[in-house]
Amino acid sequence: MKSLKLTAYSLLLILSTSCTRQTLTRFQINSLKALDLQETLTRKDELLMAYTLTTFDASDKAVAVTTGSWGIQEAKTGQEFRESAFQPIEIPLPKNGKVVATVVLIEVDDYAQAQKTLTEIRKYHDFIKVPAALAELADVALTPLKYLSLGLSAAGVGFQMADRLDDDDLLGQSSIELSYQQAQASPVFNVPLTFKADHLGSSYHYELNYDLRTQTIRVRPQRRPKS
Repeated sequence: MKSLKLTAYSLLLILSTSCTRQTLTRFQINSLKALDLQETLTRKDELLMAYTLTTFDASDKAVAVTTGSWGIQEAKTGQEFRESAFQPIEIPLPKNGKVVATVVLIEVDDYAQAQKTLTEIRKYHDFIKVPAALAELADVALTPLKYLSLGLSAAGVGFQMADRLDDDDLLGQSSIELSYQQAQASPVFNVPLTFKADHLGSSYHYELNYDLRTQTIRVRPQRRPKS
């Protein structure tokens, strides 16, 4: 019996030492509320949302990026979209590095063009390593739209979202930075956002809420196939 216990303990020790730890951060939208719409004639907005996670190492160089999207969705005054409507995205967070979460909310005028935009974004579901040539962009102050373009550029897609939008299309944009230390101290980091404006007699008001959820997991190294 003693020998059996020793064997089980030895096995547990081997398993624990053979696994490495990896910290992951997940972007999860909790809700989007349409309190006031931009379109006063049709009384509905056609919405598209894109969001990204970009990670940086301890030297402040971009290392990976992942993108997500939602829409094209019709919204009416007072309507609320809950967590189940939004697909989360996830990315490894380097030790002593940081993650930047970005989100843009767009009111669609050109449906065909917006659908093309979504098609480009949805080609890539997993995180993508940032090429060395793009990693230097960490030294530049990026807007949320440029973060999205960075993600698609890393995937090999020549795409500049800012070039495809009029000023009136963009309802809101935001970038939030979360350090590795902050993520460890607060595994669930809540971000409430308000997008509202009054422009040429047309107003809108949206409330967006999302979480950055961080956890550390054990990952077994992948075995190389025998040749």
